[in-house]
Amino acid sequence: MKLTQHFSLAEFTRSATAAQKGIDNVPSATAIGNMRHLCERVLEPLRDHVGHPITITSGYRSQRLNKAVGGVDNSQHMAGEAADLAISSLRQGREWMEWIMDNCEFDQLILEKAGSAIWLHVSCKRNRNEVFSTVK
Repeated sequence: MKLTQHFSLAEFTRSATAAQKGIDNVPSATAIGNMRHLCERVLEPLRDHVGHPITITSGYRSQRLNKAVGGVDNSQHMAGEAADLAISSLRQGREWMEWIMDNCEFDQLILEKAGSAIWLHVSCKRNRNEVFSTVK
């Protein structure tokens, strides 16, 4: 199933851990809608900007899969609101972060590194209605 022009549901749900452990990683209709929203608001615009495919290393995670990979209890991955993107360098990660900050609607951007692996976590919620005031 295509979520948008360049992103599919299969990209969001594929998981070596789920396959190895026999974990069902089938999202709800709501989670699929959230993934589509993330693609429309962040991933498609980023792909258009960089001019080449973007690889999702971790997208949707069922609650059981999230626990198996050591995700936090309130991970936006479980709602289909987050994706981790493969990046080739910290420099590329910083460039993508800056572009997303200036051009996209998002909730979180986290440049992460574990050993030699680096990735960019990005999340975006639907129906964002946050209002902030610094006036006392």
